[in-house]
Amino acid sequence: MIRKISVVFFTCFFSAGLILAQEYATDKGAGLFNIMGNFSSSGGSLFEDSHGHYSNSAIFGLNASRFVARNVFLGLGFGYGRQSQGDWYSTTYGIGPHIGLAAGGQKSQGFPFISFGVRYYGANFKTYNTVEAAGSDIFGGLGIVIPIRKYVGLTFEGNYHALSLKDQNDHHYGGKIFTLGIGLIGVFYK
Repeated sequence: MIRKISVVFFTCFFSAGLILAQEYATDKGAGLFNIMGNFSSSGGSLFEDSHGHYSNSAIFGLNASRFVARNVFLGLGFGYGRQSQGDWYSTTYGIGPHIGLAAGGQKSQGFPFISFGVRYYGANFKTYNTVEAAGSDIFGGLGIVIPIRKYVGLTFEGNYHALSLKDQNDHHYGGKIFTLGIGLIGVFYK
């Protein structure tokens, strides 16, 4: 169900943006689309457990934003993560809106931005038993997009996340995440 809603949202979101005539990347109606992924597998005496199992981690993220006014954007983000080692695993996912401000105009060589948002966040953990938890991820970040082609940019970004989850037994789990990233971003305007 979430997949169907997301497909409809992204289709409408970007179709509406392509109809309007934007003059530059942060103009009203312009859009941003960012996909990121990461996989790591760590072994050796530093990372393996007592049975020789490697530590594995995979992360996938998708963000879409549209400028609703010059330099002001709204968007939706989705994230998925999986960590495992032997019989232990952790699966996390989140989806929710964000809002941001970007500086820059028609002749800008790049545009710095700041964003804030909240996501519904779910997690499954298995150690000796399986725990399912859900709650919120409130986050803020800042970064810069540097165009490398007309519709493609390089993005540098830092984010801080504050998570608050409760499991099926009403136990509270809190956490903080600080991320630094570099990636490619699609910039849609005429």
